[in-house]
Amino acid sequence: MLSFLEIGQDGSVNVSRLASRPHITAGAGGFVDITARARHIVFSGYFTTAGARYDLADGMLRIVQEGKVRKLTPQVEHVTFSGRRALELGQQITYVTERCVMQLRPTGLTVTEIAPGVELERDVLGQAGFPLQVDADLRTMDARLFRPEPMGLRLR
Repeated sequence: MLSFLEIGQDGSVNVSRLASRPHITAGAGGFVDITARARHIVFSGYFTTAGARYDLADGMLRIVQEGKVRKLTPQVEHVTFSGRRALELGQQITYVTERCVMQLRPTGLTVTEIAPGVELERDVLGQAGFPLQVDADLRTMDARLFRPEPMGLRLR
C-alpha cells in the first residue's frame, strides 16, 4: 500500500513533487522500484485535502466540510507512477480513499465501492477534477471501517 499526493485522469500518481508545497515532498525514494515490478498496487489517501472534516456515526461517513484541494486532477503535476504504463504491463491498480474505492481500467478510473453515508454524485463524482466511471455493480464499503470499535480481525 502506497500513498498519493495527486491522481490524474489517466491513473497516473504524483507522490514526489508539489510546487506549491515543496516542504512536504521529499522525492520518490523507493516508490518507483516498488511500483515498477508489483502486479497489484494499492494507493491510499484522502479524496480532498486542506480543511476537510469528517464525522463517523453508526457505521457511516459524513463529510462535514469538504477540502479546498481536490486530489483527483486532470493531469498530475509530476508523474511518479504512470497509469498508462501500468495498463500496458497488466498491473492491477486500486485507489482507496475515505469515501470510495476505485480501480484503473482501460476505460478510465472506475468507482467500484462507496462509503456508507456518502452520496455518489455530490461527494465523489462532484469532487473529482475529471469524469469518473462507475461500476455497474457498485458496492458499499464495509461499515466496520467507519466504526470506532475494533473490527475483530485476526492474523492467521
